[in-house]
Amino acid sequence: MIELDHVVYFSKQTPEEHVRKSEGTSIGGRHKNWGTVNALTYTKNSYVEYLSVEHMDIAKQANHPLTNLLLHDLENGEGWGTICFRTADIVGLNNRLKEEEGWTTSGVLNAERETSTGFIRKWKMLFIDQEVSDKLPLPFFIEWDEPFEDRMNSLRADGTLKEYNEQLQITRCEFAVENPEHHSKMWASLFSTDRVENTIILPNTELVFLKTTQDKERLSHVEIN
Repeated sequence: MIELDHVVYFSKQTPEEHVRKSEGTSIGGRHKNWGTVNALTYTKNSYVEYLSVEHMDIAKQANHPLTNLLLHDLENGEGWGTICFRTADIVGLNNRLKEEEGWTTSGVLNAERETSTGFIRKWKMLFIDQEVSDKLPLPFFIEWDEPFEDRMNSLRADGTLKEYNEQLQITRCEFAVENPEHHSKMWASLFSTDRVENTIILPNTELVFLKTTQDKERLSHVEIN
């Protein structure tokens, strides 16, 4: 099963600035190998990541798909960047995308970040090879080292996941694209699921592809209730 894990907002602000201005937001940590840092706003089953550059020299040399997209988009300012979905079998997903769907992928990548308390949180990531541009970025995928409930419990224990956060849910993600039918059909195939017109309904959110006349195609709106 594939579910929404998080949405990514590309920011020029520090995590501390996001924490000061956004209720329920906490400092996530730093990705030392990518030169980036983040702040996180959790909901009951997903979260918003505010991703920014901490060390530009490291970020430029990292050659990491998400970092490359961040650097590209920040040239024109802050905004929604991309979206991530979680799976319990990222190796199997990678094999299906390559062998059955014909995609070229990054392969399964190991990743980690150091939290503000010094804890190292680890996960695996999977990207589909795609040139960075103003076209809609394909989603990327994550498999956490901890089971979902264990991870939520650890976030409750350290005070990151508060009662306020557990009342929230990302219910709808809208994408502004030139050809909604094309993108909704392609993404439904990636998830091995169905679509209703240009909407994909997942267990914990819905994805809606809307027509735009703008040159840049991106995640355009995230509805949090």
